[in-house]
Order: sequence, then structure tokens, then C-alpha cells
Amino acid sequence: MSEEAVSGQGKTAGRPSVAPRLASWLLALALIVSWQIVASTIPGMSALASSPLLVVERLIAIAGNGDLWQNLLPTLEETFGGLLLGLAVGICGGVLMARSRFAASMLDPYVIGINGLPRVALGPFFVVWFGIGILSKVLLAVSIVFVVVLFNTREGIESIDPDLVDALRSMRASRWQMLRHVTIPSLIPWLLAATKIGIGLALTGAVVGELVGASAGLGWYITNSLNVIDMTGAVTALLVMAIIAMVMYYAVLLIERRLLVWRPQERAR
Repeated sequence: MSEEAVSGQGKTAGRPSVAPRLASWLLALALIVSWQIVASTIPGMSALASSPLLVVERLIAIAGNGDLWQNLLPTLEETFGGLLLGLAVGICGGVLMARSRFAASMLDPYVIGINGLPRVALGPFFVVWFGIGILSKVLLAVSIVFVVVLFNTREGIESIDPDLVDALRSMRASRWQMLRHVTIPSLIPWLLAATKIGIGLALTGAVVGELVGASAGLGWYITNSLNVIDMTGAVTALLVMAIIAMVMYYAVLLIERRLLVWRPQERAR
């Protein structure tokens, strides 16, 4: 094969990793510019939807006077607490239901029923039961996250290749060896996928709890801003939440690429 052909393949292989990112940044820039133009040209639009310049000014202002950190830290604590506890409860429940048919048959209706409940509507109940402190927000986030983790854990265990299990058993592998070489490697992709979904769910649970009742947090900041029709404040808080979700998501994505480097698609990346 000629050098030109090899170099051409390299360019083609490298192009998909650059072009989508560039297109994503260009799309974001186009949306921001369009938003600013609409807010500047249509009378009253900046009062209804704010504008990028006003949001940046507000972000700088609340970062300088401390309001940003005062409301950001409680939301982060509630989000991380709900995510970690949701992972723990979901993994335990998923392992139990995957290993025990009796437990699966007994708990399936309840899990399906809980999954069907609009947990956003449960926010007021959690605040009444557990107060306006951090506990109610964490538990609300857990109630949203753990179902996704449970389903993924259960599916991950049930999808383990039985031939691989039989092969290790024929070599008289111990339970620890089975766990280390089969169960955990099979579960990691499922758990990372559940974690990436759970980030947004945990943040939703924390903020919904703050919207219902809190003394601090991004949800509380949104409520106070909307009470005085301060759209810039509300939009700024939404922007901060979006940044939190993206940072956490890409952190998990980085961990995923480190842990799953043995997979062909990860090596290709």
C-alpha cells in the first residue's frame, strides 16, 4: 500500500474525532449569537428570556459577592450524596434480584411501581417528611437514581456469558476469582452507563427539592429570582446547573475510557 493511501486513511480516521467537536462548538456559538440578537432586537424579550451578555454579567457579579458559592455548594453536596447513595442502593438491589429468583419475583412489582411514580411530584412529601435541609434533597435524588442503577446492575449480571462462567468453573476458580475476572469486568460498562444517566437524575432530584423548600441552593436561587421576575438570575442558575452536569458527565467519561481501555472502540479512540 502506498504512503499516500496510508496517510489518506489516517486523515479519514482522524476526521470524525475533530469534525463533530468543531460542529458542536459552532452550533453553541450560533445559538448564543442568535439568542443575543433576538434579545436585543425584539422589545421586551430580554426581560422574558434575558440575554447572554446579561447572564455573563450576573455570573461575574454573584461569583464576586459570594452568592454563587453559597448556593452552588449545597446543590453539589445534595447531587453527589444522592448519586453515591443511589449507586450503592441500586447495586445492592440489582445484585440481589439477579442472584435470587425469589427476591426478583417479590420485588419486581414494587420496583416497577416506584419507577412509575413521578418523583418530581414526591418533592413536597420528602420536604414535609425530612425537612428543608440536605437530607430531603439527597433522599429525593436517591429515589430517582437507584432504579436506573438497579436495572443496569441486574441486566449486567444476567448478561454475563455462561460459557465464560463454565470455563472458569472447570478450572476450579474461586468465588473471588469469578468476581474479579468475570462479574466485575462485565458490570463496569453497565454501571458507568447508569452513572452517566444518574448524574442528571441526581441533579434533578436535588434542584426539585430546593424548588419545593430550601434555604440555599441553585433551585432556591431560581425560586427567589422568579418571585421577583428576575429572569437573568433564573437563567444564570440554569446555566450553572448545565455546566455541573457536563463536567460530571465528562469526568465519568474519562474514567470510562481509563477503565475500559481493553475494549476495541476505546483503543480506537
